[in-house]
Amino acid sequence: MDTPAPASAVFFPTIPIEVPLKMVMMRLGYRNRTTVLSPGQREKLERTIAEGFSLCRPTGCWRRIAVAEKKGDRIVLQDGSVLAGVSLAALLHESSAVALMASTVGTRIVEAASDAMAQGDGVTAVIYDAVGGQSADAAMNWINTFIRGQLSRRAERLTAKRFSPGYGDLSLESQTIIHSLLDLSRLGIALSSRYMLVPEKSVTAIAGIENAR
Repeated sequence: MDTPAPASAVFFPTIPIEVPLKMVMMRLGYRNRTTVLSPGQREKLERTIAEGFSLCRPTGCWRRIAVAEKKGDRIVLQDGSVLAGVSLAALLHESSAVALMASTVGTRIVEAASDAMAQGDGVTAVIYDAVGGQSADAAMNWINTFIRGQLSRRAERLTAKRFSPGYGDLSLESQTIIHSLLDLSRLGIALSSRYMLVPEKSVTAIAGIENAR
């Protein structure tokens, strides 16, 4: 018999991702057929990306919570929390539970980007910013893959899409619900007065859990 999903969040102290080189290059505007870099420029760029990635500390967590009720554009979770949004409600139409997820790469990459900008090195700052963002996304993708593997053993599946607060009509204020239910302070993640994640290179997301039969 499968082990029931835990009621509290599952934490990943270390997430084993590789340098998301292709995605970083794309974020920086690199295009294979049109962007021309000399060997020296490319070597320097890849070295700076690697340096930035060495400052990342990918960690994350996830939690399964049953859906108690669906009321139009409102999703009521088992603990009484309410997530509102037409697009989210449509995504969760067939879902009996949600997967709440979070990933972060920590503060060092953010601080390094800020320091580079303060020293007038805008190029390095932009590269570090891209590395931090794409690495946080890569960590989130790793969490998604992990969850899919767990759900497949229970004849369940994760929705193909996931939503993050601030995307579509899911308000940024929803971050408070996710932050609380995932106990994100354990990952060193806080919320600003405007519901932004701190450190900046952090991601939260919601996906639905459906019956795969």
